[in-house]
Amino acid sequence: MKKLLAASLALFAGLSLSSFAQDAATAKLEKVEAVVAKDIQVPEGKKLSRIFIVGDSTASPFDDPYFIPRFGFGTKVQDYLNPKKAAVVNLAVSGRSSKNFITDAGSGKNYELLKSNIRKGDYLIIAFGHNDEKLEEERYTNPNGTKEEAGSFKNSLYENYVKLAQNAGATPVLVTPIVRLNKKAEYSGATIHITNGSSEFPGGDYPQAIRDLGAELKIVVVDQTENTKALYEKVGEEAKKYHAMTGSKESSLDTTHLNAYGASVVAKMLVEDLAKKDKNFKKLVQKAKEPVYDREALKNPSYVEPGFGAPAAKSSIFATTEPWWGSAFGNVGGASKPGDKNLNEIIEIANGVQMHSGMKDGSKDCGKIAASEDGILFYFQKLSIVSDFTLTAKAKILNIKSNNQVSFGLMARDNVLIDTSLGGFNSNYAAAGALKIANADSWAAGFARIDTVLNENPHSVESVPAKDSVIALSLSKKGNELTVQYGNEAPVTYTVNLGEYDKENMYVGVYTSRNAYVEFTDISLEVK
Repeated sequence: MKKLLAASLALFAGLSLSSFAQDAATAKLEKVEAVVAKDIQVPEGKKLSRIFIVGDSTASPFDDPYFIPRFGFGTKVQDYLNPKKAAVVNLAVSGRSSKNFITDAGSGKNYELLKSNIRKGDYLIIAFGHNDEKLEEERYTNPNGTKEEAGSFKNSLYENYVKLAQNAGATPVLVTPIVRLNKKAEYSGATIHITNGSSEFPGGDYPQAIRDLGAELKIVVVDQTENTKALYEKVGEEAKKYHAMTGSKESSLDTTHLNAYGASVVAKMLVEDLAKKDKNFKKLVQKAKEPVYDREALKNPSYVEPGFGAPAAKSSIFATTEPWWGSAFGNVGGASKPGDKNLNEIIEIANGVQMHSGMKDGSKDCGKIAASEDGILFYFQKLSIVSDFTLTAKAKILNIKSNNQVSFGLMARDNVLIDTSLGGFNSNYAAAGALKIANADSWAAGFARIDTVLNENPHSVESVPAKDSVIALSLSKKGNELTVQYGNEAPVTYTVNLGEYDKENMYVGVYTSRNAYVEFTDISLEVK
């Protein structure tokens, strides 16, 4: 994959890193989740203040196939700084919390780059929160503990970032997370990062933890939660202009990630807020044009509407017996991932099939079922769109990871790609499967994606899926009505158009996603 151009080259050419990120976004279909250290050069120059940024996808660069691509606000900060005085080094990486930014193989290299380069006169903008609240061991930090308490959000920010900057003679700046867009313009609870959590992962107020830590340490806090909340409440429905879209439908609006315009607006707020609170930083600021909204300019000219029509041929990776097909597709993390048997494998057995997404031992993920996109391993049959059917199977969990994007079960969908890694991919389907299992109190037992939006059926009687458990699954179609049943849960029916992308066929079978290792047996597909 073509590497992103070095940040330093962009800066010294008088351009922001975002200019190059846009070029990459329009040239590729496969997104880059991490910009690792070898892609980034740290500018030198004794009189140059480097503005290091660490954080998550709301700040990071992207190589994006979306209809309106994602941009982190960190890619736009340089636009408001004098390039002769300041150079932005954006180390933020999608999907990271303050905890796994350090431990993950990709972003860990960025952290090492930060440690080996930060110096007196530099700034470190610390922008975490979106993923610290994820209910999974790799990313979660507790918003309620003190800075001395291991495992707390405050402790992670203080020990890993604030102290690092201070020990180097640099200035740490804490930034609260931007709000998540609410289509009803209601900003409270989870949209402003005040979470309920679970018995295993307590919830709390993540922005307030940052504010309190800043007050305790007497360091600057840029309250982007409050800044974006005030802005979004002021503009109301127009706040959607700031956000990315996975596809061409209005319903594909990404409520977490900014587009290029939104990133510019948020970066400008950050720079202006910080300049008011730090007189030395104010000296680095240059006057810049107000961001201008232009929807046509925001669109990705290389966007490809996913999957019209039936696939031409079966997979060359997954050997399956007729009438079954196999494929790994969607956001599976890269072109090499479908063919990596450590991450995606389909093994037909006497009474069914064994499948796993991610490593069997749970040490590495692959794929996801997320709000804005999917990536799955699918063992399926192609049926006429006019057919009705009933599909049943038993799923024995051989291993599973507690993660909100892990899933497995039965699925009927309107579109299949053959072994294609494609970010931003979603289409209509219904699934008799488990989702959001990291939260034992509110996981879903059956769900559907309808016009890009996930519709979830909360569990009521079943326990959260666990290793060695066996679950009976059922999925049936009558006209446009698809009825799913997970274990002893009550059946739920969704109205789904399975003929949107492929007008003649639908695709029905069993699937796994992210980190589920499952044996499906007693598979019965009765076509009517």
